[in-house]
Amino acid sequence: MNPQLPPLNPLRVFESVARHLSFTLAAQELHITQGAVSHQIKALESWVGFVLLDRSGRQLRLTRGGATYAAALTQAFARITNATRELVTTGAKQVLTIRGHTTLFVRWLIPLVPAFQAAHPDINVRLSSAVEGVDFTRENADMGIVYGDGPWEGLRNDLLFSDELTPVLAPALARRLPVPCGTEALLRLPLLHSNRRPQHWPDWIALAGAQRGVSAGDMYYEDLSIIYQCATEGLGVALGQLRYLEKDLAQGRLVAPHPLVLRRPRGYHLVCPASRADEPKVACFRAWLTARARGAVAD
Repeated sequence: MNPQLPPLNPLRVFESVARHLSFTLAAQELHITQGAVSHQIKALESWVGFVLLDRSGRQLRLTRGGATYAAALTQAFARITNATRELVTTGAKQVLTIRGHTTLFVRWLIPLVPAFQAAHPDINVRLSSAVEGVDFTRENADMGIVYGDGPWEGLRNDLLFSDELTPVLAPALARRLPVPCGTEALLRLPLLHSNRRPQHWPDWIALAGAQRGVSAGDMYYEDLSIIYQCATEGLGVALGQLRYLEKDLAQGRLVAPHPLVLRRPRGYHLVCPASRADEPKVACFRAWLTARARGAVAD
């Protein structure tokens, strides 16, 4: 046993007493006697060498050190509980945690996951949403999906798909446009901008050979999912990533009236630490997803 680690039973008892501030309630929770609770608290205080609970008044109180220690123990026991629940839930399965943008998960990756789970039932895919890129030194993630040009130092990266951006809007709003749709008419409508992708509209407008200043009707959002929903509701024109909007366009919730598509190498990459790229579960998912992204059969 680690000589710096106190006995587990006194820790469990103290954490319970600290939450309830009651020997009686802790005894009931742990199914032991109040005498046993008192004995375990004394044993822990003897082990650490100072008092954790102030018993001088009518109400039990934590000392300053006791309160700090109790908070840390509560977090530690919560982590043990979650780890145990995950172990029981997954059994012998491996868990593969992937970090990425919510919009990418919802609109592109999640519909693909059931096929992977069916083909590889021994690997459980867990998705963890993030606004920024994944930091493998601080986050508990096996892989990430990040947007950019790449490559990134120390990471193995596989391009999943590159930018294909084109204006999309609700059919009702599109009826205000001439047929065929011209750039000038399109740019008179309110544009929906992404604060995280501020160059998307300027790049498309430059490619179209047009100019456009700031309009009072334009709207700015942090989340792409909100932008697409606003476009669906007819609030303006979004510059849509075609991989995200295949179903919306096919089902007529959105239309793409202008023929110009901004295509460039920048896009979404599946990344993982280079040192872990050949781990079986990582290599398996890498091979499967990159093949799916290319349209190849990978089951």
